[in-house]
Amino acid sequence: MVDNVTINYTNSYDDEYGDGNEVFIPSAQIQFWTYLILGIPSLFCTIFLLYHLIFDRRLRQQIHNHVVIVLLFLCLVILAVDNSLYLDGWRVGHGNSIASTPTICLFWWFIDYGFYGAISVFLVWASFERHILVFHRRQFLSTKRKIFYVHYLPLIIISIYTIGFYIGVIILPPCKNIFYFNYLACGSSPCYQEISWMNTWDYLFNGVLCNIFEAIFSISLLLRTIWKKYYSQNRFRWKKYRKMTIQLLSISTLSLCIHLPQSLIILVRQIQPNRNDFGANIEPYFFYLTGYVIFLVPFVSLGCLPELWPKLLLFNQRHHCMIGPMTMIAAAATEQTILRSKDG
Repeated sequence: MVDNVTINYTNSYDDEYGDGNEVFIPSAQIQFWTYLILGIPSLFCTIFLLYHLIFDRRLRQQIHNHVVIVLLFLCLVILAVDNSLYLDGWRVGHGNSIASTPTICLFWWFIDYGFYGAISVFLVWASFERHILVFHRRQFLSTKRKIFYVHYLPLIIISIYTIGFYIGVIILPPCKNIFYFNYLACGSSPCYQEISWMNTWDYLFNGVLCNIFEAIFSISLLLRTIWKKYYSQNRFRWKKYRKMTIQLLSISTLSLCIHLPQSLIILVRQIQPNRNDFGANIEPYFFYLTGYVIFLVPFVSLGCLPELWPKLLLFNQRHHCMIGPMTMIAAAATEQTILRSKDG
């Protein structure tokens, strides 16, 4: 790994930015405060959901929750690591306050590119799998063997593919990475992006096509559900599948509102090379809004799990109950002290 790493401590981005000052759109201050305000409650919500989805046996055994657990885990790592490093960079204004090293830069890139890419791939599979769970459960999920091949094996394959691909292109690339330590995310310029087929595979298959197919599968799921419920003569148990349908459609809608326009901008640029500036003015804002998908996915997931709402309220009630008796004890002790002083 060391052999294909080039370290650059100078402001080599000066040729690109002119004066060597890094440009943030929106401003670094806006990004810092919005990400900080939204990131903290989102992090706690993610931990709360993962705890109950993993340790509650009934929720864990519901296979439609498995891909949600994977998505929440990816969000957790992004919130805890990726966003924390970005917050530090926006606070400083250039680079990061911690001493950057090639290892830190590679680790940051792996999360920044790999985990976001993995979310896109898992979402398109989740959109497709919901068709099986809602409309073809008896045909494809009637035995343990079928459940393994249809449900668990795709999750394993996607995990191996995304981890292997991003380790290969970021950690062990066939080129030399250059790190700009004076800039946010070490310049955020993995060398694989200069290799045509690698870059095309990443943004096209792990990004654009995933978003397009996710939109197709989600819209078709909505249309099939409406048809089955209102127009089909066959009996359709809507109440049984309502929660898992709404859960997927809510997460997909949130993701596609931001990722799909960004993907279409990239697609237009590739189809028409003479329009490299297409969407250049709004693309930085879509990149900024990408973080909102991570912030809101936990809350959307919680909204689709009403059985967890009482547990969240119970936590608050227990907190108040702990404070209540302590306050009463303190008040009683104060009253006793006053009475003793009067008797004295």
